[in-house]
This record gives sequence, structure tokens and C-alpha cells, in this order.
Amino acid sequence: KIDVGKAEKMASYFNFSSYSIMAVTIFIICTVLSSFRKEPVNKRIIISSMDYKKHNFLLLVSSFIFCVIVWGAYVVLAMVLLGDIVLSTNGILYIINTFVFTICCLSISLCISTVVKSKNAINGIINVFALGSAFLCGAFIPTYMLPSSVLKVAHVLPAYWYINSNNRLKTLEQISYEKLQPILINTVVLLGFTVLFIILNNIISKKKQKIG
Repeated sequence: KIDVGKAEKMASYFNFSSYSIMAVTIFIICTVLSSFRKEPVNKRIIISSMDYKKHNFLLLVSSFIFCVIVWGAYVVLAMVLLGDIVLSTNGILYIINTFVFTICCLSISLCISTVVKSKNAINGIINVFALGSAFLCGAFIPTYMLPSSVLKVAHVLPAYWYINSNNRLKTLEQISYEKLQPILINTVVLLGFTVLFIILNNIISKKKQKIG
């Protein structure tokens, strides 16, 4: 049986983390990778023998390590704030869901870093993308309080599917395929967003290889 109070706290914690994880990931990765987008550095990369796909792959791996550290920090903080419930079956599912969302944020960050050259523009993007997602998808305001029109718009944002899974986990009493199916669908959608942004990043990187 579910401890309603603890379940509500855990759902609120992980829902709010969608904003902080996305904001931290976008800010750090974009700030660091913007150094690679500077014209002198970018020209050296372009004329080198390294293929742009390999270059993007190396950036992806190093950024992935950073994202794992961020994800691990939020899991540890959850254990400190919420206690043993984080290690329950539902808690483990929250952790897995958060990991998938963090990877999705990674792909978004890489794509943004390819498009945006200015470090000053990063803060604006965080306000628009991360903060906007938090308000529209239910990180700050519970989804049952949001108008249906807002939720329809939120469907195009990865945070919606992440938070939808968290809200379903909050009331999950039995682990079965039938109960987990909506959560699995949300996970597949998040992975789809991840693949989409990785493909977009490769396409944009290839086009930017042309030196004007």
C-alpha cells in the first residue's frame, strides 16, 4: 500500500527536478561547448581529418558523463530529503524515468549549443525552454490545475511526458505490464525526442562545416 504523503512528496520532488535538471544541463553544456563554436576553433576542427560525426560523438560522451553526475546528485539529494522510500520499487522507477529525461536534456543541450554561439543568449534560452516547460508541463503547477489547452501545447515538450510518468507512478500500487504500459509509452516518447535532437544536431553540424 502507498503512503500517500510520502508518494506526494516524491512526485513533487521529481517533477520539480525536471526544471532544475534541464536548466543546469543546458547552461553548463552550452557554456562549455560554446568555446568549440568560436570561429578560430571551429575552423581548425573543420579542416582537421576528424569526421564531424566522430567529433559530435566525443562531445556527446563527455557531456553524457557530466549528465550522469548531475542525475546522480539529484538521486542522492532525493535519498537525503525523502529517505528510504526512494529505494522502493516506485522510487527506482522514478530514478530510471529521471535518467531517461536527463539523457533527453543532454541531446537538447547539444543541439542548442550547435545553433547558439553567444554565451549571453544561453540564459535567455533557459528562461524560454526550461522555465516555459516547467510552467506548461506541471513542474511548478500540478497538471490537474492547468487548462486542457495548455496541456495540449505541452505535448510537444519532453518535460510533459516525464512529469506524466511521475504522476502515474504516484498512484501505482501494483507492478504489472498493464499498469506500466502508459509509463513505457512515455519513456519511448522521451527516447524519440532524444534521437530527434541528436539527428538535428548532426544535420546542423554538417551544414555549419562550410566555411564562409
